[in-house]
Amino acid sequence: MVKVGIGLPGKSVADVRASAEAVASYAFASFSVYGDLYDLPPYAVLPAAAAVLRGTLVQHIGPLGVPVGMQHPEVIAAHAIALEEQLPGQSSIGLVRGAFLEMIGERPASLHRLEETIAYIRQRFGGETPPIYVGGFGAKLLATAGRLAVDGVKLGGSANPDLATHAAAVVDNPQVEIVLGAVSVIDPDRKAARTLARSEVARYLAIVGELDPTLEGDERESLRQFMDRFKAGDPSAGDAISDALLDQFALAGTADDALAALEQMDGKAGRFEFGTPHGLGTRPEAISYIGEAIINELGSNT
Repeated sequence: MVKVGIGLPGKSVADVRASAEAVASYAFASFSVYGDLYDLPPYAVLPAAAAVLRGTLVQHIGPLGVPVGMQHPEVIAAHAIALEEQLPGQSSIGLVRGAFLEMIGERPASLHRLEETIAYIRQRFGGETPPIYVGGFGAKLLATAGRLAVDGVKLGGSANPDLATHAAAVVDNPQVEIVLGAVSVIDPDRKAARTLARSEVARYLAIVGELDPTLEGDERESLRQFMDRFKAGDPSAGDAISDALLDQFALAGTADDALAALEQMDGKAGRFEFGTPHGLGTRPEAISYIGEAIINELGSNT
């Protein structure tokens, strides 16, 4: 079965610490903090999780990811070294070009800058470098990830196993793990979970929806209707997201729904990270529910 992790935004130090405390009780494979615009930078909040998760079964703890164009490679490398010191053998490094930067008039970093940063980090560590992941959908980025033999690619904003298969073919390197991660709302109240997911997924769908080449006719039509309403500023644009389209970009419903979706990913993605907001209640409550109803059901997840 595909491995399961948790991904969350850096909303506050307290939220990250409380989420880590919830994760620590279960055999999650990873604990990742986003580097999205307006969230706290991952390396600013990850130390709050490090003390909690050190020595647990969580294998990969780190950012997914740091926008490489906003910091010099030395700054990113220094942060990564500090986190590895706090989490020996458990830290990971996640890098992105930074698609959200366009919202503040900045351009995402070039692939050349991403490649330079990876090379610098590897040189700076000098010996064994923590696992390095890159985030993105583009064919050139995926091919670059394969050529550089990074440890994995994060397809953030997707729960689509067909996209994982497509990405693996473009990466063309079996050593590179494909990681899916998406808005997740898991709760016994299926209708409420999917209603919230439609609202939460909108800002991500507007960025990554058109980048998924595997969508079929009805899904593409639903995406077109959503994008038309979203670009027009319609606050209810999420209502245009069909059930089929929602299932490609979010994991929403009951624990049984989630287990069925994870089964479909098996053999196509190496890991799925349950993303924000995780459930209908507080984040720690939602993470604990995922741990009890999904991680414990799956058994070994490492």
